[in-house]
Amino acid sequence: MFRKLALAATALTLVTTTLVTTAPVVADTPEAAAARLEDFLARIPDLGPGYAVVVVTEDDVILNHVQGDRRASTGAPLTTDTPIYIASQTKAFVGLLAAALDERGILALDSTIADHWPNIQFPEGVDPATYTLRDLITHDVPISVDIITTLEAYVTEVNHADYPALIAEFGEAREAGFQYDNLGYNIYGAILHSTTGKSWQDWLDEVIFDPLGMDHTSARTSDFSNDELAWSHIWQGEELGWHDVRPKTDAMMQSAGGLVISTHDMATWMQLQLRGEGPDGSGLTASMLTTAQTPYAQTHSEDRRNALELPCTGYSLGWNVCDFEGSTLHGHGGGYTGNRTMMAFVPELGVGIGVFSNSDNMTGWLTSRTVIMYLQYLTEHADAETWSTRRPEIYPQRVERYLGYRQQRQDESRNEERWGDWSWSPSAADLAEFEGRWRTGNPYLDVLVAVEGEALVARWGDYVVNLEPAQTDLFGGQRHPFDPWEDFGFARDDSGAITSMTWGEDTYTRVD
Repeated sequence: MFRKLALAATALTLVTTTLVTTAPVVADTPEAAAARLEDFLARIPDLGPGYAVVVVTEDDVILNHVQGDRRASTGAPLTTDTPIYIASQTKAFVGLLAAALDERGILALDSTIADHWPNIQFPEGVDPATYTLRDLITHDVPISVDIITTLEAYVTEVNHADYPALIAEFGEAREAGFQYDNLGYNIYGAILHSTTGKSWQDWLDEVIFDPLGMDHTSARTSDFSNDELAWSHIWQGEELGWHDVRPKTDAMMQSAGGLVISTHDMATWMQLQLRGEGPDGSGLTASMLTTAQTPYAQTHSEDRRNALELPCTGYSLGWNVCDFEGSTLHGHGGGYTGNRTMMAFVPELGVGIGVFSNSDNMTGWLTSRTVIMYLQYLTEHADAETWSTRRPEIYPQRVERYLGYRQQRQDESRNEERWGDWSWSPSAADLAEFEGRWRTGNPYLDVLVAVEGEALVARWGDYVVNLEPAQTDLFGGQRHPFDPWEDFGFARDDSGAITSMTWGEDTYTRVD
């Protein structure tokens, strides 16, 4: 089960950026380009529930545009102080933290994994003594541990002390070289906690958020009420409308993707990148910012097959480094169920931009196009007016195609032969037979099955699956609309007592 989820998480969070030399002439002012961008957004039909864009120069907030709702079902408005989940953009914040702790002599970037975990067992052929913490957060350590990345992103916080055992049991070697994933940041966070006795969340507060006065930014959603947070959303079509996706719990906020931030605070963060150092008294030095922004790994993404559709060749400490028309662009995106975001800054052009959407309704494409549209306006790109007209026309077409694809995929999954005709209709007493705590032997994989209301629900930590009866002793599980159906099958002994449960590739026995 966790292998499938880990692959999905990687696909959702993948993003890139660029690197080059000669900068284009800036023919428009940042303010004029921002006004043109607002007009562009106003011409995009059915953009919702909420959408936000913040544009800054080193000294000024040029645009702080918010529109729509932070939660569709209540109509609560999105504001400039609404914390919005930014998923993998978290990596850039942890990257700067790592640069700061390195400079302060607290946790050296060039120390090896084995320096901190002398007895760690990596997969055969991968020596932890030859890979550094810098390698971890530039995606250059050739191992995968899907159980860790899945647990951290979807299920529960993994105790830092349990990392070595999980790596030893579930780690697999992968091809050497850069490969974008969450694992390196997860391991860095665990080493940071085990070495200093303090979590990556607490370190971010101390080193970045508090000194910069970022009061609407946190690695813990519990710092805000659910009413204050932006919820994520899935578009189900005109008849059903938006499906609300609850904000992540603290247990699912992890060092590779675990921050909420307002547009106001994003402006502060982007100005920090452009200035190249923090304000007096912040403790964030120019050398820390330089370390964090310098590319160390080669991504070999010159083919533009990335979210920004730019040639991107490098990866720094949490930034993809790309080329926009001769200028170096640092950027990173974030994606999760019902949510897409993007941020980028271009020092040669003197601007930074953050784009937020609290839906996944083709907004991965739109957030990246919003970044590029602004830069095209700013540089008076030859194709700016053409794309300014064309992109608002393309967006609803993409939304319609994507909804059709999702519906077709769901129908195909539901109509698979294994489900029969979905005619099994167990009573409340029948459903109660399946209740209990189910275990594989690893406590992190425990599943609690219980009747909630009139339905059966499986809870794997904070990963909640609604179970629908398909045929006798077989349920189809689904977490959100359009998710592929997952099979939950139960076996009985000769007396008719339920003895085991299977979920995907894993088999469970009931312990209570």
